[in-house]
Amino acid sequence: MKGILLVAICIALLFAGCVEKKDSIDKSGTTTGESANKVSDKIIVTITSPKAGEILQGNKDVSFDSMVKGGQGPYTYKWTSNIDGVLSTSTSFRQNPSKLGKGGHMIVLKVTDARGNSGEGSVMIDAM
Repeated sequence: MKGILLVAICIALLFAGCVEKKDSIDKSGTTTGESANKVSDKIIVTITSPKAGEILQGNKDVSFDSMVKGGQGPYTYKWTSNIDGVLSTSTSFRQNPSKLGKGGHMIVLKVTDARGNSGEGSVMIDAM
């Protein structure tokens, strides 16, 4: 009788959603289960160029590039500087340092995905 009661409780918990299915990793390293098909809502933004602490000077264009992980494309981009405001709305762009305001710039890239989720990356640089 106790065995039947235990089985009945387990079934009731399963149907009540109190027990969740865990994902597993198969021999090839692939995740199986429901979450394997989900897209991560978290957007991770890394500015790859210019590097933090870099000093920009002269008349040679500098590349502003990034790496984005997560979310769902298409993405929108907004590069800003605390000195010059909006710099670009492109994925990446080139900028002549002589056209930047002189001083320490906090460069921020805000990326928004198709679902409205966003993430930011930033670097501090100096323009001479």
